[in-house]
Amino acid sequence: MADSNQDSLIAQLVDIAHIQPNEARQYLESSNWDLTSALELVYGQTNLDSNEDEEVQPSPAPAHASASPASSSQSAPQRRAAPARRFATLRDVTQGEEDDHHGGHSDSDDENIPQDMFAGGEKSGLAVQNPDDLKKKIIEQAKRSIASEQQQKSTKKSNFTGSARTLGGDDAPSRIIGPDPSTAAGEKKPAHVHRVLNFWSNGFSVDDGELYDTSNPLNAEILNQIRHGRAPLSIMNVDQNQEVDVEIVQHAGEYVAPKKKFKPFSGAGYRLGSPTPGVAGVTTSTTAAPAAEKKAEPSAAERAAPQVDESQPVLTLQIRLGDGSRTVGRFNATHTVGDVYTFVAATNAGSQGREWVLMTTFPSKELKDKSVALGDLEGYKRGGVLVQKWA
Repeated sequence: MADSNQDSLIAQLVDIAHIQPNEARQYLESSNWDLTSALELVYGQTNLDSNEDEEVQPSPAPAHASASPASSSQSAPQRRAAPARRFATLRDVTQGEEDDHHGGHSDSDDENIPQDMFAGGEKSGLAVQNPDDLKKKIIEQAKRSIASEQQQKSTKKSNFTGSARTLGGDDAPSRIIGPDPSTAAGEKKPAHVHRVLNFWSNGFSVDDGELYDTSNPLNAEILNQIRHGRAPLSIMNVDQNQEVDVEIVQHAGEYVAPKKKFKPFSGAGYRLGSPTPGVAGVTTSTTAAPAAEKKAEPSAAERAAPQVDESQPVLTLQIRLGDGSRTVGRFNATHTVGDVYTFVAATNAGSQGREWVLMTTFPSKELKDKSVALGDLEGYKRGGVLVQKWA
């Protein structure tokens, strides 16, 4: 809209409503420079301030108001006659874009106009609030709640806590009145839980979960529920009526999937040793006797252990495997690091499915050269501890 038209509308509103020009400009800007809507805002605000139920009728425009351009003076009766529609269609959006293009709005004015998103067809389209505005409102609401919590902590409590006692006398002594155990157990509320709500430029996520794209209207509705203090059970992973402390973290960039945490100590646990088998009876003892005479089968570590020459220097290595278990091997000083790698691979079946290396304990150093003799390793001439590390 041209500046001359704006000044003319401001002058008309000042003469009709008897307000200051700067106030008239604010009302006209709020009503998109529609004189009728601006008058409704002025008199609606006046009714609220004076707390009167009487309806105020605007006074007729002065004679010099007719000197304004015909486009602005004729638009008021037409807009007053047309009823306001509750929903905007895609046709309205297209028409609004054409009006802005012909009206010559600057880029700075377009940035200040609230952006609405639309879903559906021409006759079934619904306006969806911009998710970025929802994020800002949630952050502002969180700031206000933090300030109110700090104010509540600063105020002293006026109530008291403790057990109640009855007044005693000569006939009946004083006794403590406590809550009914059954009632207290039934009223036990679920514990508070803590969740982290991450805001990204392309959506939001909860804790280390997946991204919820805010371009989807369903995800935008989830943000609206969080804004009103209703945590969706499926998103927050909580029970019914369970209180949630939501921490908001705002990120500048797009969503980045968090790295999966490595859990080395996972799986089934094993107890050291084995229970001693009981005696089955006289009939089974005769058949079990030959089996007991047989030599026990060697373990995996014994089968994988290299041949040790007892006449040569012998050293013992304790190896901490990657799955949390430990094994011990005996080697000669002439055995190489490669022999230790072979021993570990044969001892631990899980080592065959992934890459791994052997490390010294302190200082931590990878044993890369497999041709080095164990007797030449510094600090391991009499044995020591090695650690298997997954690559």
